[in-house]
Amino acid sequence: MSSEKIEDNIETKVYEPKKKQKKTLSFIWVLPLIILSILGWIAYESYTKKGTNITVTFKSAEGLKEGITPLEYKGLQLGKVTKIKINDLNSVKVNILVNSDVADFIAIEGSSFWIKKPTISLTKVSGLGTLLSGNKIEVLPKYNDLKKYENVKPKYEFEGLDTKPSLETNGNGYYVSILSNRADFVEIETPIFYNKFQIGEIVSKVFKDEQVYLKAYIYDRYNHLINSSSKFYMNKALNVNFGPGGVKLEVSSFYSALIGGINVLTLEKDAKKMQEDESYILYENKEELEEKTFLNLKFDTANGIGERTSIMYKGIEVGKIKEVHLNNNSVIAKAFVYKDYEYLLSENSKFYLNSVEVGIDGVKNLNTVVSGNFISVDYKKGKAKYFFEIQNKKINKEDDDLIITLNSKRLNSITKDSKIYYKNIPIGEVLDYTLSDDFKKVKISVLIKSKYKSLVNDKTMFYDISSRLIELKNFDFNINFSGVKPFLNGGISLINIGDSKSTTKTFKLYETYKEVDELKKLKTKGFVIDVYFDNSFELKAKQTINYKNQEIGYIKNIDFGEKESKVKMFIYNKYKKYIDKNSRFYKKNPIKFDASLGGVVFELDNLSSLLNGSINLDNSSKQKFSRYQIYASYDDMINSVNTLNVTFDDVEGLKTQFSKLVYKGVEVGKVTNISLTNKNKVLVKIQIFKDYDKFAKKGTIFYLKKPKISLNEIQNIGSTIMPVNIGVIPSFNKATNNRFVGLDSLEDVHANESGEILKVVSIEPTKINEEAPIYYKNVQIGKVNKIKLSFDGSKTYIYCLIYDKYKHFVRTNSTFHDISGFKMKFSLFSGTEIKTNTFTSLIKGGLMVVTPYDYNEVATTKNSFVLQKELKDGWENINPSIKIFD
Repeated sequence: MSSEKIEDNIETKVYEPKKKQKKTLSFIWVLPLIILSILGWIAYESYTKKGTNITVTFKSAEGLKEGITPLEYKGLQLGKVTKIKINDLNSVKVNILVNSDVADFIAIEGSSFWIKKPTISLTKVSGLGTLLSGNKIEVLPKYNDLKKYENVKPKYEFEGLDTKPSLETNGNGYYVSILSNRADFVEIETPIFYNKFQIGEIVSKVFKDEQVYLKAYIYDRYNHLINSSSKFYMNKALNVNFGPGGVKLEVSSFYSALIGGINVLTLEKDAKKMQEDESYILYENKEELEEKTFLNLKFDTANGIGERTSIMYKGIEVGKIKEVHLNNNSVIAKAFVYKDYEYLLSENSKFYLNSVEVGIDGVKNLNTVVSGNFISVDYKKGKAKYFFEIQNKKINKEDDDLIITLNSKRLNSITKDSKIYYKNIPIGEVLDYTLSDDFKKVKISVLIKSKYKSLVNDKTMFYDISSRLIELKNFDFNINFSGVKPFLNGGISLINIGDSKSTTKTFKLYETYKEVDELKKLKTKGFVIDVYFDNSFELKAKQTINYKNQEIGYIKNIDFGEKESKVKMFIYNKYKKYIDKNSRFYKKNPIKFDASLGGVVFELDNLSSLLNGSINLDNSSKQKFSRYQIYASYDDMINSVNTLNVTFDDVEGLKTQFSKLVYKGVEVGKVTNISLTNKNKVLVKIQIFKDYDKFAKKGTIFYLKKPKISLNEIQNIGSTIMPVNIGVIPSFNKATNNRFVGLDSLEDVHANESGEILKVVSIEPTKINEEAPIYYKNVQIGKVNKIKLSFDGSKTYIYCLIYDKYKHFVRTNSTFHDISGFKMKFSLFSGTEIKTNTFTSLIKGGLMVVTPYDYNEVATTKNSFVLQKELKDGWENINPSIKIFD
């Protein structure tokens, strides 16, 4: 078949395309569909996560809010309060919707509920979030093992607890039951100490049957320190000591002084663990823990004797009187001695009634001041005995004791109970006294104990220390005080003005120490040095010079000048070796007071120094001086060579003598002076205790350690109670310097160390906060360091920290833009547009920096910028190539 026929047989068909009209859908119809989808999803979520309703009955609904108060477990929200109503006149019923995913663990038998409130104390701050949202309800499930929930019955009505449960079954730690007979001793969260370290706290307190039942929680890492041999007793916060140097009062810490605490003493490290169902006694003090042996004492009268009167042996307290009872014509006292001193209860031992030793020279036991007397023991070995008759103290003269006679114009307050003292130590006593044959003098017979008789020689001088406490004559004070006991019972003291033979047993008794002191100074050999002072304080002739609490000389005379005076200082020959080119002198401050969170120390010098002051020699300096100088105080002396000057803008909370210079938690100096400069700055003088060269370096940074409390952090909380301290960061620069510019806070330190501070001025109110980010091309290049109002309040100054590696991006013609929050544009036809930068800028606010193509030099702290309200369109297309060095 030919090709032409084939082509004729082929039928050609042409198909026409189907035409369909396209419909346009407006965005206005899409938006409702999106909204319906969202509402549907919300409805689905609400249905699937509806939760389970439970009710908890509390005594009060204070701080609870419907729809706001959460149900929490270990900080995780498990539900929310939906309704609060009155149950009866004594309680309220709180309806809680528990999340469905945890309802099986909460709405069951055994769950405990209580109201959590904010806690603020000296050692911790917790629950601060409740200050804004109100109180919270916390729950403690019954079990911490999921397998145990399989057979637990559900429960929907509960009785709320008054406080947090005492035992958390899923917590680590060691719980101990403690029994106390004092309801006012301990509160919840009272700390428990072991060797001054806190190892636990009281978590619950119940008053029952006139006793207090406490539950103590011992932290897991310390529970090995507590066992059945442990004893609990109350912490003693206050200690008072009397001594020849003055009065010292010490408080162990402000925390223990305010809320006390409980100490633990563990006797056996390998003893078995304590059982929680056993109660252990809380003792009032450590003394009650010691083993005792009891005895009875018989008195003719109980004058000056009472409960807690001390029993002393060789100056050591060995026991106390516990009870005193009247028995016919005598008084019977039940007493005890500590087990270690039980051997003193011998049939050959004797007990004597003595007057209490009271005075600046020593108080053996403060409680004996109340009872007025104490019991002393004269021990001799023998069989055990537990009943003794008290005898009056008698003088036991030995053959080698020294008997001398003192001649006095008058007896004054001296009695047969008067003691003889040498450096405030009793070395003898008055035996008797009588008038001389011509009745013009008083002859006093004195016994000096054999071991001290070598102190008496022909150059010994005796003086009365019992009368004329303070004598004012010709406007000159004469102080004659050596303690309360000599003042009350009379006393005689002695000094030696040189070595000599003992050929006489009759001496003159001088009426005051001043008479003896003047004679001593005239008869003692020495040499004179010239010393200068600046007339800013007062010195007197015959004022004593001390070195390490020893008198080494006195001021012989003073040559007063108009601006500076010269002192002739007489130094005894035996102390000549202590005077050299490093020597300095200062007038001692009679009162010392120091306070911190660690405690309070108060020291009072002797009364003589309190009125007249004393001059002290100091040889601690390594520097040699061209002449001798007397300074007004120890601080002035140290300041003359060991003082740094730091200038601050504002020093609120800084206190002279109380604020410390702190380096890595260690006090390395203190503030000695605060004053205003002529430029309205504050100049602070800081005395460095030691290592002065370490801190007197160029580049050393000083900053104020002010308290900071927020929901995120707590810093320097002690500064809210005590004065503000100064922190220091030493420099490695070799160049020395003693003048610095201080910073307001540690944040300012970080700012200075890590970048450049630029000032941005905002005319309108801004939502920007401190720590807000600063961006360049959506990369953070810095942060807002500080925000302040202008003086007239018309502008806001925003201080921006630009990090070092990015500061070349900011030029003098750069612009700063506010990108805080978010911006929303809505249109039915063009759609909805939401603009925001980052989540951080949404919360804290933020700034965006834009630098033009034709940029200027790098911005410095001298430049300032005006904050632009918003970014202009197309800013992201500005992409200059910026070089670090142009």
